Amino acid sequence: MPMEKDRYPADWKRIALAAKEAAGWKCQQCGKQCRRPGERLDTPGKAGHQFTLTVHHKDHQPENCSVENLIALCAPCHLKADARWHAERRRKKRGGQEHETELHHPGREQQPGV
Repeated sequence: MPMEKDRYPADWKRIALAAKEAAGWKCQQCGKQCRRPGERLDTPGKAGHQFTLTVHHKDHQPENCSVENLIALCAPCHLKADARWHAERRRKKRGGQEHETELHHPGREQQPGV
């Protein structure tokens, strides 16, 4: 899911960089060493540096940038961390759409894909 940039503070890049630096550019979930800005994927002598380090909001609230709410994760771990939350949002959204159909067309079932 794309970032909702308007929900992040103006100094998000600085905050995210600080979280990554504090983690030593390693994923705090799986321990994979991740590449630093400007480091190429094929940096000689740095096998395994193909992962991009991201910063995850534990409470899924981009406005909450407290140190306790942030964790540096490699991209695969970030996707895993968000998977259940995104699935729940999709489920609620579908539920809301079905509810809207029932409100506007009582007794009419929503067609698949509509």
